[in-house]
Amino acid sequence: MTVDCPDELVKELDGYVKEGWAVNSGAAVVEALRRFLESHRPDVIQNQIQADVEWGLKGND
Repeated sequence: MTVDCPDELVKELDGYVKEGWAVNSGAAVVEALRRFLESHRPDVIQNQIQADVEWGLKGND
């Protein structure tokens, strides 16, 4: 897979790799993609919307 990315993001990502937060930039991108996909699954989003609606109708306070 090839990804076009703004230079500033590449520079920031390279900094994280140099600091040891990821083995390499590819590993960091894969981890970011995994986290994005996990947090944007339809069932997760549906549950978040449902909780917001419940809060709006009944509140927690």
